[in-house]
Amino acid sequence: MAQRQPAAALAVLAGILGQFHNRPSPRYAWPVLVAGIRACTAAAAQSQALAPRAGELLGRVRTEAGQLGADGPAQHAHQLTFAAETIRASQAPGGAGPEDEPDAGRAACAAWDAAAQAWEPVGQRYPLSIALLRGAEAAVSAGDRDGGGTRLAQASALARDLGAQPLAGEIARLARRARIPLGDAAGNGHLPGPPQLGLTARELEVLRLVAAGQSNRDIANELFISAKTASVHVSNILGKLGVASRSEAAATAHRLQLFEP
Repeated sequence: MAQRQPAAALAVLAGILGQFHNRPSPRYAWPVLVAGIRACTAAAAQSQALAPRAGELLGRVRTEAGQLGADGPAQHAHQLTFAAETIRASQAPGGAGPEDEPDAGRAACAAWDAAAQAWEPVGQRYPLSIALLRGAEAAVSAGDRDGGGTRLAQASALARDLGAQPLAGEIARLARRARIPLGDAAGNGHLPGPPQLGLTARELEVLRLVAAGQSNRDIANELFISAKTASVHVSNILGKLGVASRSEAAATAHRLQLFEP
């Protein structure tokens, strides 16, 4: 998944699950299942063509997790992380649960907080930082920007100390989307902005998502705004760039290499 090869990730996961008839130790099985549910969620979000396969493997992953015990604090932390990832998968576009209801966001936030609390005494700061990041994401979705900011600051400091650049970048992107200042806590996760072209910071974020092929509804979900507000931003972008369509705006962004590949 880190190499943006979701089909390959699902193939690896299928091969691993094929070995579960040998009943692997929970010590090794839990990290695999956590990585597996994340791969299924991400693959389904990235590719409609992969969604059926991702859904099938997600069902198998959840079945295996339901049959697996948890011995000791690290395994228990993995188990709680898996439970939180299950909620996140159900709330993702195309999932089985509600996407935008505050109650759903609060439930997800509570699950991620439980996972973070379990990781803290174990001393594994990387999964702790991920749990804080996802908890922040859920808090913002539930309308709790202050709570989201607190969790993001903690996650950012951990990622910076670990030198975990991709994770720090993801934390910084969520902070930027939600308009939560990280200040010095962003550290190495700070992402310099592209040339302005007369666009506001929010319009640049919207243009990045337009260039990625996202619809107004997708943009609204990503940036925690309404679809109507997303539409207004897109109209303003077209006017400022002097183009007539979303595809022309995307082509302009790609031609100028405004964003990461």
